Amino acid sequence: GIVRCVQMYVQTGMYTRGLPEYNFVMGVESGMPADPDLLPILLKLKIEGAPWQATVIGRSEIWPVHQRVAELGGHLRTGLEDSFYLPDGSKATSNGPMIEQLVQCARRAGREVASTDEARAILGLAA
Repeated sequence: GIVRCVQMYVQTGMYTRGLPEYNFVMGVESGMPADPDLLPILLKLKIEGAPWQATVIGRSEIWPVHQRVAELGGHLRTGLEDSFYLPDGSKATSNGPMIEQLVQCARRAGREVASTDEARAILGLAA
């Protein structure tokens, strides 16, 4: 699959910008299901030390995946382009409540959310 393809590009020198970043897209019709049990398998296949996240599309099934991403050390991301639904099934009216739910996922996993400066440093972005 795509994970092996990325490794091939790195191993052959076709990708030379450090470690690749992985984005596991889950919950898209005809694609990989939004199943948190798939994450350890995907992580086993990625290049060690490479940053990763999951884009999870759906309704209530997305939240266990986000929680597992937090527990396994991945970057958390969400927005109304992925789902309109909060864990309790109510509709979010903006990205703010979605982000707050991810903050809770991170904290339940014993992690804290990066500041904007910390996030820039983690992602290698200029200030």
